[in-house]
Amino acid sequence: VSTQSTGINIYRNDSKLFVDNSDDVVWSKEGTTQGGPESMGFYAVSTIPLNSDSTPVKEVWYADDAAGGGTLEALDGWWRNLQHQGPLFGYFPKPSKTWLITKSQHLERAKAMFPDINITDEGHKYLGSYIGTEEGKKKFMENQVEKWVGVIDDIAKIANTEPQLVHSAYLYGTSKRWSFVSRTTPNVDQHLARLEHHIKEVLLPAIIGRSFISDESRSIFGLPAKYGGLGIYNPTLVSDMEYECSLLATAQLVEQIYNQNGVLEIDNDEQFEVLKSIKEKKDGLHKAQLEIIKSGANQSVNRMIELASEKGSSSWLTSLPLQQYGFRLNKQEFHDALCLRYDFRIKDAPRHCAMCMWRCFQCRTLSNLQEGRICGTKT
Repeated sequence: VSTQSTGINIYRNDSKLFVDNSDDVVWSKEGTTQGGPESMGFYAVSTIPLNSDSTPVKEVWYADDAAGGGTLEALDGWWRNLQHQGPLFGYFPKPSKTWLITKSQHLERAKAMFPDINITDEGHKYLGSYIGTEEGKKKFMENQVEKWVGVIDDIAKIANTEPQLVHSAYLYGTSKRWSFVSRTTPNVDQHLARLEHHIKEVLLPAIIGRSFISDESRSIFGLPAKYGGLGIYNPTLVSDMEYECSLLATAQLVEQIYNQNGVLEIDNDEQFEVLKSIKEKKDGLHKAQLEIIKSGANQSVNRMIELASEKGSSSWLTSLPLQQYGFRLNKQEFHDALCLRYDFRIKDAPRHCAMCMWRCFQCRTLSNLQEGRICGTKT
């Protein structure tokens, strides 16, 4: 009864959505989308009666997205039951939004049995990933990459004036789009080549403030911040690892779904060890990439990486740019900080010492950053 009362109290009226650093309130009629994690639980409980133990179809539900796998005959019975019983529990299956993926030899029979729903033997997207043939996956990835390239173009324009904000937004938001696809869809590394090209040629120059990014610099920027990088990974290099780690992390859940267990039972100790091994696996890949870079770099670059990898040297880079805490850097401050980190020439820096008016031949700007020396005053 208490659960029912809570649900009614939350959803009987429009929800308040609060905007950060503002007194304004947005009234939402789309349900509780802010600070309401119980919403999915309420919905899941209400649809439990639709999960029949007697059906031979292997079901998986994610909120209102229901999916099932089995023979055409079994799926036919399952689909009819959803159409009949679903509305009684607030679930309304829509044939126009439903897709059946079948093998080519069963295509004609499937069309005869399911005349009202969409049917394909090539494949279709599902929960942000893709199920189907390699040719279908290729088309899906081309379509996704086209969208992502457009996003890169958009945020690169913003980076021309707000590089720190774009860097943070990319790390904690934008890049998660292809990270998710990499984790859920196997063998997509070759399809991400165009995206990586756009990251290197469009986004990074805008964030760094330089017109050209060398292959060596791109490799360094693709390392985690603790290893001297920017955390802007090369998607073609990490996609396979992301998929492998995802398989390990979800192994227990996949087994329970496959066995159609009615109660979720996770071995927390085993899961802890799995997550620990995943962290070590990812760290091992980045360390291997770091060693490759260092083996082919000169002494100056290796020294730069060493300094940028010191404990605490990247805290300014990985912190969220919150102005109220003084973490916000403007364009010049952010670019200058990157120049100091990567030993680049600071833009528009004077070529003569302001105190002695001698030209500093032994340094790139006003000081020799590697040796810690500054130009002495003429006596």
